[in-house]
Amino acid sequence: KQYLRLTSAPDPNTVRPEEVLKESLKMLKRKWKDNPDYHYTCEQLKSIRQDLTVQRIRNRFTAEVYETHARIALEKSDMPEYNQCQSQLKVLYEEGVPGNISEFTAYRILYYVFRNLSTDLADMMADVCLDSQRSQDPAIAHALQVRKAVAQGNYRQFFRLYLDSPNMGGYLMDLFVD
Repeated sequence: KQYLRLTSAPDPNTVRPEEVLKESLKMLKRKWKDNPDYHYTCEQLKSIRQDLTVQRIRNRFTAEVYETHARIALEKSDMPEYNQCQSQLKVLYEEGVPGNISEFTAYRILYYVFRNLSTDLADMMADVCLDSQRSQDPAIAHALQVRKAVAQGNYRQFFRLYLDSPNMGGYLMDLFVD
């Protein structure tokens, strides 16, 4: 289904139920692996997100859609789309929706470091440091080490961490390098 920005109330006949959206996401992931057409994939993911939003579906599947879209946007260096997904994921996680919280917390730390968003980073650090289990997560621990290396101007350590970046953190670290 093509993504169209809503300018009026959605037509219930065109909104796909969650089970159909799950199948759409599976198909879209397969298509992405076979033929990574970013424009098409992004439009389809926006369309899935829109159908979830108008139905007020906020569950693990919703998080999976936003996580998938964020990862693909990262891979293609589409920071506005990544930020939109990351912002929504932050809200979903705060509401208790399960997902890959540690992975995306690590990405958020790296992004705050890259953008030099010291207030946001300080708030994030306080939250992470209060939860010793979260701060021990390998992706979060890595992001905190990157923050430290950047703060100290330790480029040697930064590039060591860059080469050993977990998940898709390297895509965010590319922003530092470019």
